[in-house]
Amino acid sequence: MKSRRICRPLSNALVSLPLALVLLCAAPTPALALGDWIGAEGSYWHQSQDGSASIDGSILNGTTFDFHDTLGLDKTDNTVMGRVWFRWSKTRLVFDYFDSSRSGDTTLGQSFVFDDKLYTAGQNLKSDLDVKLLQGKFLFSIADLKLVDVGLGLGVNQAKIKMDLNGSASGQASLDQSVPYPTLAAYVTIKPLPGFHIKAELNGVQATVSGTHVDIIDARLQAEMYVAHVLGFFAGYRQFRFDVTDKDFGSVNNTYKGPYIGLGVKF
Repeated sequence: MKSRRICRPLSNALVSLPLALVLLCAAPTPALALGDWIGAEGSYWHQSQDGSASIDGSILNGTTFDFHDTLGLDKTDNTVMGRVWFRWSKTRLVFDYFDSSRSGDTTLGQSFVFDDKLYTAGQNLKSDLDVKLLQGKFLFSIADLKLVDVGLGLGVNQAKIKMDLNGSASGQASLDQSVPYPTLAAYVTIKPLPGFHIKAELNGVQATVSGTHVDIIDARLQAEMYVAHVLGFFAGYRQFRFDVTDKDFGSVNNTYKGPYIGLGVKF
């Protein structure tokens, strides 16, 4: 008889547990409660690309060539973007990543010099361009009000550029470089409705450091809607301009832009 008395309250508790979890998720959450400490976002960025490069060698200066008109690289790409953020009081750490890859296969209409190698017009050229971007930002809220949040911060970034050329007459050549650079960052978040936010972010720099000149602007505008405070859906538009001139390898001027959509979770 004693075992039945113990089992009955236990079974009642198990039946009530799912209802309690539903009520917990549906209940309003105070600031910096469930869903405000750590978050992750994943998205697809349908981006277009415009740009050019000039890659110097040990002996010869490189010739400027266009990524599309000269190499025939793909104009658009569906790129995966990722973000993880951590929040404590008025500070936030944000880590971003994207990896954009393009390929081309064309008959050269012009000659150019790439890393001391001459690629002559008329030959078939296969090319690949891969750009990876790693970003880390420390942000501080300077005005966190009911309907708007404004913040400033600093960023550390690294762009990894890998370019491979293979000509039917001139053979293979490649560029594999990492470009680290600091940035200043700012953001504005508008909160017209609970769970619905509109965000504008700007991250960039224009400076010369150790013989490398960088002129970079990374801007995005995003609208997001979170359900039960933990699962979000968002869409936005991003433009990333990457202009770098380096005394060791030459210059790469690139602009990526386009819309994106994704999912987010907060804990």
